[in-house]
Amino acid sequence: MRNSWKAYFIFSVKEQKGIMVLGIVLLLSTVIGMLMPKPLVSSKIKKDQKEYASFNFDPNTIDSAHALLLGIPPRQISTLLHYRNKGGRFYRQQDLAHWYGLKKDLLEKLMPLVNIRKMDTMEVLKQNRITNYKYGYKYSGGERTKGYLIHDKNPMKELDWTIDINVATANEWMLSTHLSKITIESLLQYKQYLGGFQSVYQISKVYGIADSSFQRLRPHLRVQKTKSGKWIANLMTFEQWKKLELFQDKEIKQLLHFKKEHGGRIGLRDLVLNFDLTEMQANWLHNKISID
Repeated sequence: MRNSWKAYFIFSVKEQKGIMVLGIVLLLSTVIGMLMPKPLVSSKIKKDQKEYASFNFDPNTIDSAHALLLGIPPRQISTLLHYRNKGGRFYRQQDLAHWYGLKKDLLEKLMPLVNIRKMDTMEVLKQNRITNYKYGYKYSGGERTKGYLIHDKNPMKELDWTIDINVATANEWMLSTHLSKITIESLLQYKQYLGGFQSVYQISKVYGIADSSFQRLRPHLRVQKTKSGKWIANLMTFEQWKKLELFQDKEIKQLLHFKKEHGGRIGLRDLVLNFDLTEMQANWLHNKISID
């Protein structure tokens, strides 16, 4: 019993050979592991951290393919394109910080790469749809060179358009003016409230139309007028109806409410039936204003 522990260290010849083979296998595995590179961890990092290209770009002109090469996520690319389609523009390198959804680390990487091309005056005017200006020229030594901008009384025909503010539909407003849908709805509601526009300057009072936008649109706006110079019943305002001195204030409000409920239109027959006009009053009214 005293020396029984020694029995654990006594091996047969077969067991000794097995231990030797196992030792050799372990030794070889250790040596191979030391000699072989360890790509497993680094490959995972590369998968998670893709290497993107690095080049100068203009956020006002870059396309989606090049934006992806810079590592910009598709969602932020969509935001950029939508911003530009709405007329948005980056003027300084620092403006990139206003790019909605762009992460801070990506912003810090992109900021030094921003190279905004400076637009000349003519490009700025075109972008803002101010088309009635063109370059003047100066002559020196018999050679003509661009010099300054002058007012062009005959702007380019493809950019010359007009719209009747009392007749145009919502679709015509959108195609011609490129105003937002909400602004156009406000404009049409305001027209209905007034009973029709009497002057193009009333457009400037529409909610959502800035003064700069109105100045851009003003040369293209027209107001429907009759050859006789009569007021058009469907477009008359409260004050104009009052100047006829035929209806009381309460009746004029009823009249305008009736017109609003019938798509902005009112006829002579409607006035006769609703306000019990005499034949003489109806004939006088027909001669005084333009009414069906």
